[in-house]
Amino acid sequence: MEFITVPAKHYSVFLLITLVVVTNAGVPRSSYEALLKQQSEELGLYNSTDKVRILTHVNFKNEVLDRNHSILVEFYNSYCGHCRKFAPAYKKLAENLYDWRDVLPISAIDCAVDDNNGICREYEIMAYPTLRYFGPAYQPVADNYGKPITSQDLGVITNNLAQFIAAENKTSNMSSWPDLQAVQTASASSLFDGLDSLKKYVVLVYEPENSTVGIETILHFLRYPNIAVKKITDLELAGKYQIDGTRYKIATISRQGSVVPYAPLHELSDSYKETIKSFLSSQHITEKPETKPEGTTTKIQQGIPEHNSKQMEIIEEVKRNKHLVYQADLEMAIRNTLHNEIPKSSNINGEKLLALQRFLAVLERYNPLGAPGRSLVSQLAAFVSRHNQELSGAEFEEELKRLEKQLAPIYTSKQFVGCAGSQTGLRGFSCSLWQLFHFMSVQAANMDKSQDPLEVLQAMHGYIKYFFGCTECSEHFQAMATRRKIWSTPSKEEAILWLWAAHNEVNQRLAGDATEDPKFPKIQFPSVSSCPQCYKQPESHSTANLEDKWDKTHVLQFLKNIHNPEYVSRYGLDNEELLQPTLEKLRQKRMISNVFSDMDMRMGMLLYGFCIVMLVVAFKLFAFKGSYRKKPYGHDMLGKV
Repeated sequence: MEFITVPAKHYSVFLLITLVVVTNAGVPRSSYEALLKQQSEELGLYNSTDKVRILTHVNFKNEVLDRNHSILVEFYNSYCGHCRKFAPAYKKLAENLYDWRDVLPISAIDCAVDDNNGICREYEIMAYPTLRYFGPAYQPVADNYGKPITSQDLGVITNNLAQFIAAENKTSNMSSWPDLQAVQTASASSLFDGLDSLKKYVVLVYEPENSTVGIETILHFLRYPNIAVKKITDLELAGKYQIDGTRYKIATISRQGSVVPYAPLHELSDSYKETIKSFLSSQHITEKPETKPEGTTTKIQQGIPEHNSKQMEIIEEVKRNKHLVYQADLEMAIRNTLHNEIPKSSNINGEKLLALQRFLAVLERYNPLGAPGRSLVSQLAAFVSRHNQELSGAEFEEELKRLEKQLAPIYTSKQFVGCAGSQTGLRGFSCSLWQLFHFMSVQAANMDKSQDPLEVLQAMHGYIKYFFGCTECSEHFQAMATRRKIWSTPSKEEAILWLWAAHNEVNQRLAGDATEDPKFPKIQFPSVSSCPQCYKQPESHSTANLEDKWDKTHVLQFLKNIHNPEYVSRYGLDNEELLQPTLEKLRQKRMISNVFSDMDMRMGMLLYGFCIVMLVVAFKLFAFKGSYRKKPYGHDMLGKV
């Protein structure tokens, strides 16, 4: 078998890391939880520069339950590509509806953060992004976890929210709730009945049938203490205030009974808003000062720089070694699947339970973790297998934490390396999950642990269908699997190639997408520079007929080489000692052992020679004593001596 040569630069860094004295034994759970807390505050899709209120497991209940306002919550997953694409629109919605914040704050919670698992599980979030409206005084009960909003069109969302708020008006007895009822009086003075003395004007807006423009406009001006905006739906009655429904759709009425009609450019709340603001500016009327919303956390999410020195160092290292697979990414993929995605499921039964059992079985066979990690997965797989009918995500999470505490430390890294993104929210888990399944498909082909050629593909399909947090990605993968006839894959080596071709198809579809990392464009892998033999025509860069340009024999060999455990890079690990030593380290150890053996042999020969010399000298000194002249001594005894 021909193996690729790992670059010298990589090994120099690798050897340098192995010589560092590691003071901690792995990455403890407490450290990982601290990291996740930091991620929830810093690495989500929204920050303090947006108008989106950040929710976590700490402040969720205080912000949502039993409040005197409604709230819109986006349940999202920060590594979900569809969520990342929707985030700019959601920020725009929060900006557009910021005037509504006293009645309806726009908020979001990141379900990719482990600490938020319980919330996302309790509210049965099965897809991302999920929008839920919660009314005032809301309390969770079975089958009522907020009102869903399925559209992602901002106009439709705004219309739905206005309708929900109007419906609350009919049932709510709270005095702070805005008056959204249509005007029924033709008397200008009666419009001020019940209003405080600060109100100088009433602004009437015409709302046609099947429209919410009046409600939306009222909500835009709740923070102006000197005016009251009301809607009018009866066109005949509106005529009493010089509103004709064609040109003039807005009228201002003073306490003295003065009526002035206005003609907005469009029958949209934004146009109504601009027209009314122009009037208020002429009267020097402003909104009340900003106050901190009650119940918000003291620490507001802060944006972080896209890069830091450590991140840039990792990115440059990865770009120098474009085809390497990193141990850190394999571990982060396992960590996220076990700690984040699976525990969010409320109930795991039927096909979903079978999919989990298959995934854990494959992970147990081809586990890239060290001995503690292999033991954890093995015991976790046995635990899930004992649940034949049903298992809850909470039970899975509880057992996982128990095993991790018992076997700790488990993981050698707490960061992505080869899958690190150059910007927040890019690459990360989805990248590492691909790497994990590629790795396991190669190990399945190289090891004789199962005769089933579909074991890894089947485990991957089930996991993505039932547990993967990116709903749109999951649907695309399932459709692609059917089109590419995943269940007809005849051998384990063909399974490696099926997964490779599927990954390249996804790269082609997402190339140039908003979720693409500019420093890591989505190319067809491997590149010509990484494996020129993998291309029939290396000079061709056409994206047409992608399947025809590959030499699949060389592609297969290349994939087997880079996913060989001996060539998986350990760059960036915190504690490599948890892993089995590589052949390189064993070779170095043998070399050191041989050095000591040679020294021992040379020392033994030297001592042996020294002993021979001493014996010869002794023999010469004492064997020929008769030939020496006797010295005269005065005493016979001394002479003899």
